[in-house]
Amino acid sequence: MANQRRFVDLHTHSTASDGTRSPAEVVALAEQAELAAFALTDHDTTSGLAEARAAAAEFPGLHFVPGVEVSARYTGGTMHILGLGIDENSPALRGLLASFVGARDERNPKILAKLQAMGIDVDMDDVRQAAESFDPGRPHVIGRMHIAEAMRVKGYAQSIQDAFARYLGNDGAAFVDKERLEPREVIEGIVAGGGAAVLAHAVQLRITDHQELEDYVGCLAGAGLGGIEVYHPDHSPELTRRCLDLARKLGLLVTGGSDFHGSAKPGVSLGRPKVPLAAITGPLAEKVLGGL
Repeated sequence: MANQRRFVDLHTHSTASDGTRSPAEVVALAEQAELAAFALTDHDTTSGLAEARAAAAEFPGLHFVPGVEVSARYTGGTMHILGLGIDENSPALRGLLASFVGARDERNPKILAKLQAMGIDVDMDDVRQAAESFDPGRPHVIGRMHIAEAMRVKGYAQSIQDAFARYLGNDGAAFVDKERLEPREVIEGIVAGGGAAVLAHAVQLRITDHQELEDYVGCLAGAGLGGIEVYHPDHSPELTRRCLDLARKLGLLVTGGSDFHGSAKPGVSLGRPKVPLAAITGPLAEKVLGGL
């Protein structure tokens, strides 16, 4: 690269899912951070990729990586799998994501029913208005973040974070889980869609034993997992080292990113942690980064 940019962010979100900045705005932030590459990885949708790709084309020094983030069935914690370098027009990937949008559509009324039983008067019209307020005119994958914003607007929560902490998070009073596919099915769908399947934020698996983590990630690698997110804001230095060791031992792609959501996660900045381009190594690095 002629401009000598040295850092990347391969995990970001926009208003196409549960972020608060539009895809084009996320691109602009990536350019302001002078990143060499960034990926848009919205939850269960690729609807923001066309806008992001067009915006990124205005910045020759910024390499755009089309991506997605998908939930997988897992007991004891939370598992998300990133798809990096995907073909969003792949029938296999479209089929995979359609099942998740349906699962969200089934979960949202159940969450609202729980809230209403507690005297919290928020309905789907309120939630749709909340989603629209972030990015008018865009089709949204409606989820918990939009419910949280509706609660904030109507005075039932001080902030989105407060709504999650008390009601919508995994330990919240109105939490309802959504139907998920097995990790193998998610991985196969991403790979069939031309992407590298990457385990996101391993900290959320809540596996504290190093050997147990190695065994589990090894099983995922056997199912086609191609990479692991080593660098993430929630990873301790120790877990970062463990993930890096696992990537090297299992021959996985090393990735990293901010998990940026805009004001939905106010403590997270795009481009932080600073992930060096040189750190993105492994057999799928060229596939994701296009030879940068």
